[in-house]
Order: sequence, then C-alpha cells, then structure tokens
Amino acid sequence: MTPPAEGVERTEDSADFFDYADRGVLLLRRCDACGEVRGPQEAWCVSCRAEEHTVVEAGGGGSLVSWAVVHRAPLPWLETPYVAAVVEVDEGPWLLVRLATSGDPLEVGTRLHLEVDRVPGSEPLLVARTS
Repeated sequence: MTPPAEGVERTEDSADFFDYADRGVLLLRRCDACGEVRGPQEAWCVSCRAEEHTVVEAGGGGSLVSWAVVHRAPLPWLETPYVAAVVEVDEGPWLLVRLATSGDPLEVGTRLHLEVDRVPGSEPLLVARTS
C-alpha cells in the first residue's frame, strides 16, 4: 500500500514536478549551461552550480543502487515496513523512492520501472516497481 502524501508540499520550485506527476510523467531537469541531467529535487546543477534548466521527461526506467527496509517510520502516517531505495534513472541522476517489490530477491542493478502513484486527495508519489 502506498502511504498518503501528507507533509509533501508543493512549492514554487517543485510545482512543475507535481504538474507533470499529475499527468503520470516523471520530470527531470537538464542544465542549460552544461547539459547535466539532474533530479526534480535539485535546485541547481551538481556539476556547474547553474540554476537554469530545461524540463526533461524521464523514460521511466532505472536500476537499483541501494535499498533498506524501514521498520520505524520517520513520520507517524507512514505504514511500516516499507522499502526505501536509491534508483539510478536511465537519464543519469539518482532518486530516493519507495520500492514496491514483487517478493523476488533484490540485488544491485535490478531493473526497475518508475511510476507516479496517485493517491486521491494528496500530491502524487514516485514509486519504483520491479520489472
């Protein structure tokens, strides 16, 4: 089950991410100065520190980098246990996401599909699923 997105706030900087997520599309940002692709949460380029960017729609694929089973939630509304994962999206950046597993063993490099999960009455959430 995906938790409600209480506490996730739309800001001026994150509004484009949520607008795309409402349409089921994962947004990334490409630096206008150097071309580096960064995650939607990055306010400036990690390579050259420029803030200007162009919106890029992610293809939805990625590979598992690391994961942890969370047994004690940092927020009271999160149901446990759940799997938090770092995923390297095919476009390059690493994202921290909720991982929905099929029960198969996980290993570094496992191919994943990233989806925007819509929870009625709240902001969309990013979830990775085993392919």
